[in-house]
Amino acid sequence: MGLFPKAVSEYLVSLGVPRGPNSQIYLVDPANGSDSNPGTSFSQPLASIEAAEALCVANQHDVVLYLAGSSGNNLAAALTWDKNYTHLIGWCAPTMAAQRARVFQTSTLTGASPLLNITATGCMFQNFYIFQGVDDATSLINVQVTGGRNYFRNVHFAGGGHATMAINGGASLKLNGAEENLFEGCTIGVDTIAAATGMVGILFDGSAQRNVFRKCHVSMLAGHAGAAWLEVADGTGIDRYTIFDNCLFTNTNKENFEMTSGFVIPAVAANRPARIFLKDCIAYGAAKWDASDRGVLMGNMDAVTGADLSGVAVEMIT
Repeated sequence: MGLFPKAVSEYLVSLGVPRGPNSQIYLVDPANGSDSNPGTSFSQPLASIEAAEALCVANQHDVVLYLAGSSGNNLAAALTWDKNYTHLIGWCAPTMAAQRARVFQTSTLTGASPLLNITATGCMFQNFYIFQGVDDATSLINVQVTGGRNYFRNVHFAGGGHATMAINGGASLKLNGAEENLFEGCTIGVDTIAAATGMVGILFDGSAQRNVFRKCHVSMLAGHAGAAWLEVADGTGIDRYTIFDNCLFTNTNKENFEMTSGFVIPAVAANRPARIFLKDCIAYGAAKWDASDRGVLMGNMDAVTGADLSGVAVEMIT
């Protein structure tokens, strides 16, 4: 625990963050810290997540605790989170969008695709905002997850935050071979930049499987009917099952650009042992969940006027 007060331990316990006999906590405070500090007390915090992650040891449940403040953590290089059972926790007001424990791409960084690459297993990520919004068409993937059995709670994956990024091939979150991850109460996407054709909130690739999204919000400001909330990259993009439980999908620019298809699923995916289950979900701003009717989507929402409108938000008239 180093020199941290009891409140730090209580905060981590309240979030369910596991602790081990050799666990260490490294405090990041971009406003007041220095990467020459040890990061083991409030009086000597680190300035960056990168420095804290470098100090962590895999498999012992070390924690990077990010204290919110007036400054964000500006990544000068793409960050790979590759240490199993190592956790990143923001200490901030637990708002669901734009949390003040902020991670940004610096304006001079190019080719950061992904900006954050999570290859580790068994990690917890909570209460922070990661935003990719600079003038660089080579930084298209905000966060990629290739690891498995990680837990994401109250994280805002904010990709496509600049017009040059919100283009074909761009995604706020890419699951590439990732399996058995749980996303809970997360926000995925932004509604401030008009998304071009091919820009998506979530991109599945590499036989991603058994991933669950619970009470999440997938946000889009479509600048073209060809933007989408979700895309399966190819016939092997997903496998087994993906679950969206009580999730909200919104396109706040429906009046100008109603998306043709909320989900983009290739024909070859229909022949795979893979299904996407929508349980108690709502969509607003797309003509159909899946305009191609691949038979991959399964939902329990009652129909409004037909199967393609099941779960679609309608105006409440009193």
